[in-house]
Amino acid sequence: MYAHLAKSVEEYLLQKGNEDVQRRIHLIDHETWIGYEKAKSIIDKAKDMIDRPRVTRMHCMLVIGSSDNGKTTIRKRIESLNESRASENGKSQIKVVSFQMPPNPDERGFYNSIFRAMLHPIHVSSKKDFVLESLIMHMRDYGVRLLMIDEVQHIERLANRRQRIILDAIKHLSSELSLPILAFGPNEALNIFASDIQLQNRFKKVVLPKWEPDDNYLRLLASFEQLIPLKEPSGLNQKNMASKIYHRTNGTIGEINTLIRDAAKLALKSGLEKITPAIIDQVEFESAGDVFI
Repeated sequence: MYAHLAKSVEEYLLQKGNEDVQRRIHLIDHETWIGYEKAKSIIDKAKDMIDRPRVTRMHCMLVIGSSDNGKTTIRKRIESLNESRASENGKSQIKVVSFQMPPNPDERGFYNSIFRAMLHPIHVSSKKDFVLESLIMHMRDYGVRLLMIDEVQHIERLANRRQRIILDAIKHLSSELSLPILAFGPNEALNIFASDIQLQNRFKKVVLPKWEPDDNYLRLLASFEQLIPLKEPSGLNQKNMASKIYHRTNGTIGEINTLIRDAAKLALKSGLEKITPAIIDQVEFESAGDVFI
């Protein structure tokens, strides 16, 4: 009946009561994963990092991308695919530990951020050496296979000596636990490990570029349309609509996502069952790339 929609969304619309506007707006606001090629590649690499046999120097990866271009969504997807569970002996098993680097980290704060990510009590006044030993012990005990660090650019903003301390801590954890690390940051984090030749060699860089108005972009728009519960096709991947969306979002996937979802909600509130060029124009939306003089 609604051939332009993904089967799960079509089935949702066909259920009694789900044609209600507010219910559909709630579904539009629900976070949905869209597995485009670059994201799938990073997730596949993360899986390989988790499953690979442990060696002294594990391969690590640094994912670089501009603001709102999908880094955090990819990190959360990896988290969701590797949720904590109880092992056969009843102990908690945490394959993936994921956290955000604090804005102004010191060594103890760095370690405590990892403890928090494992839902473990933090160390407020213990000596740093004890905190580190405790962290290594618990990460071994939980069977941690991958450490993910978001907002890694915060290290770059520290004084040189404090930078060195945090970088040494990262290197020590990776070496001591034979632990691969997946780091995320904006363009300013591109050379975050350049001052340490060992880390520089260990971290492979992967760049998330902005989208170009090409066939991959059109496929992305088609994927979005399949997940928006509107009864009529909007033709988001048609030339006029695709161009309009692109120029309003500067080609970042976060802004594309926000614009399409806001347009879908506006269409429903306006009594329409599709997104039109006029609806795209009416959405109150300010791109991060907009400049006002």
